[in-house]
Amino acid sequence: MGTLRKDGRIQSSVTIVNPITGAKTKQYIYGYSNEELEAERKRIKSLSISDFLRVETFSDWCEEFLKIKQDEHLEISTIDGYRRNIAVHFTPFLPPNIKVAEITPVHIRYLLRNIAGDRARENAYILLNSIMRQAQFNQLITNNPCFFVKKPKYTPKTASIIEPDVYNKIIKYISGTMYEFLFKFAWDTGLRRGEICALRVSDIDLEQSTVSVTKARKKSLAGEYEGGPKSKYSVRTISLSPHAIINIKLWIKTLRRELFKAGCPWEQDGYLFRSQEDFNKPLPLSTITHIFMIIKKKLKLDPAIRFHSLRHTHATNLAEQELSPKKIQLRLGHASSSFTMDRYVHPTKRMNDGVAEKILEIEKIYNQ
Repeated sequence: MGTLRKDGRIQSSVTIVNPITGAKTKQYIYGYSNEELEAERKRIKSLSISDFLRVETFSDWCEEFLKIKQDEHLEISTIDGYRRNIAVHFTPFLPPNIKVAEITPVHIRYLLRNIAGDRARENAYILLNSIMRQAQFNQLITNNPCFFVKKPKYTPKTASIIEPDVYNKIIKYISGTMYEFLFKFAWDTGLRRGEICALRVSDIDLEQSTVSVTKARKKSLAGEYEGGPKSKYSVRTISLSPHAIINIKLWIKTLRRELFKAGCPWEQDGYLFRSQEDFNKPLPLSTITHIFMIIKKKLKLDPAIRFHSLRHTHATNLAEQELSPKKIQLRLGHASSSFTMDRYVHPTKRMNDGVAEKILEIEKIYNQ
């Protein structure tokens, strides 16, 4: 008897022995009934030596790799990104029907040379390495050719922080609109764009002054969808400042009024920030990006500033107040405090405030 999955299929596993190498591997099998499951089990058990000698084409193996990742419950957006990478960077530059075992370091270097941009090149290498490692695990190849190719380096460009005068210019420009409340909320909480767009009114606890982050809006080839946050560390409940509470209360009052005018019912589980074209739908991710680009152009802001800069600014502001790295990490939903401090906390002049005085106190102790 197998395990019933959310998609309605029954999942089980079968151990098969490679008649050539003697190696044992566990393979997952699926069916919509116990009869289908048993038929698949018998098929797997009856594999012959010729089946084990079958050599996959690289293209066929990529499709199988994507199915494996789907079974591992990777996000739809991640799977779509893999598929796009394969179609754009791999398939066009490899001989048709080339076998997995025929891929060499020369092929890999050739692929990488045809990719523009350090980040895209590094991502392509990471994906290709994962594909070949899975092929090695499935005993389709003996050695992973990526092992003999140096991983391309990419130094990520972090978003600049938004200084107080620039922030005030932005807020003044969007004053009286939904985006004023949204931008203030992002500045107050440090939440990601996708996390904000997925928030429901019920996620805000005004009595406890907290917001619960359990979902995020994401992009796929089929369009936007709602999934889990970026990682398990991103599921969190964070505290809201009195300023943030006032801002949210004002927005909820405004939203209620706008919904009433539009003839839309008020629902506690409705989205906190809505599409301005259809109040029943969440605010699209692309709308935030588009609005911020307009603001940058109108106010002639630094090109390095973007909406994500509000998150960097939030982390830097907390660090300036000498909040512990661990607390900042947990608030932002990162896996480690070192990543938070290295990537999100920017050096500022204000961080030097009081340092000389602290050193003076230390000198007094040592010079007694």
